Amino acid sequence: MDRDQNLLIQSEILALLDGIPVSLVERHPVQFLMHLDHIRQRAMQHHLTALHDLTCAFESALQRALQSGGGVTVAKSYLAAMRDALDCGPLDRSMAEALMASVALRLGGQP
Repeated sequence: MDRDQNLLIQSEILALLDGIPVSLVERHPVQFLMHLDHIRQRAMQHHLTALHDLTCAFESALQRALQSGGGVTVAKSYLAAMRDALDCGPLDRSMAEALMASVALRLGGQP
């Protein structure tokens, strides 16, 4: 993929990330998850493995957090990590796994 197309894809997904207000997690969690699913699909379509995997982990973590009332905190952390992953662009599988392990440690989980 050439640099111009990569920048276009990054800006498209960044706009999707910026278009999700964190407050939507508590007010309309299903709608928030639908936006998140759209980002996951776009990441998969453009072979952004790290972003795709992170989005999947976010969906799982968010569903658990919504039950305990910590959805906004989880959403803020994961959205920041997703922006970091987006800056990386397309990665091979081993690099994506290394990024995911780093994110898991930052968020207090296990890789």
